[in-house]
Amino acid sequence: MGMQVSTGGNLSMRLREGLFLVKPSGLSLFDLEEKDLLLTDASGGIVEGSGRPTKEIGTHMGVYRVRGDVGGIVHYHPPHATAYAVCGRTIPLLTVHAKRILGMVPVIPPGAEGSEILTSSVQEAFSNPSVKAALLAGHGILAAGPDLRQAQNLAELLEESARIAYLSEALIERPRAATKHLIE
Repeated sequence: MGMQVSTGGNLSMRLREGLFLVKPSGLSLFDLEEKDLLLTDASGGIVEGSGRPTKEIGTHMGVYRVRGDVGGIVHYHPPHATAYAVCGRTIPLLTVHAKRILGMVPVIPPGAEGSEILTSSVQEAFSNPSVKAALLAGHGILAAGPDLRQAQNLAELLEESARIAYLSEALIERPRAATKHLIE
C-alpha cells in the first residue's frame, strides 16, 4: 500500500489491560505473521515470543497509558506524510472527510527513536483525546485507533491527505509559474 518499506515501521495492539501484541524489531511488515508477534506487558517486557520488541515500544506504551480508548497503533514512514514531517509542517486537511475524521494532526517535536524525550512528547500530544494521528518531526507518522484496523485506516487517510495537499499546492503554484511570462 506504499505505507512502509523494508523493516521500518511498527504496530501494536492492546489485548486486555496490561497485555499487548507488538511487532518485533528487524522484521518487515510484509513478512510479518501472527506467530512472529511478541506478547508484552505494559512496560514493554516480553511475556511470550522471541526477538526484541520494536525500539518504539515506549512510544506505543506511552499512548496506551494516556488513552484507554486506544486499542491499536501503527507507525509508518509513508512518503507524502513523512515529507511534511521532515519539513516540520502540519498536513493541511483539505477534504471534508479528513477534517471530520482526523480533526487535527499535531507535529511532535524531534526526538531520537525510542527515546524518553520522544515518548514524553508523543504522550503529551495523545493525551488530548481528539488526537488520532500525529506527525513525528523528521521521522514519520503515528496513528492510534480503537483497534488495529481503525489505526490503519487513520494512517491511510493521513497519507491520502498529505498527497492531496501536496498535489493541491503543486497545482496552485504551477499555473502561476507557467503563465508568468504572459503577465510580464
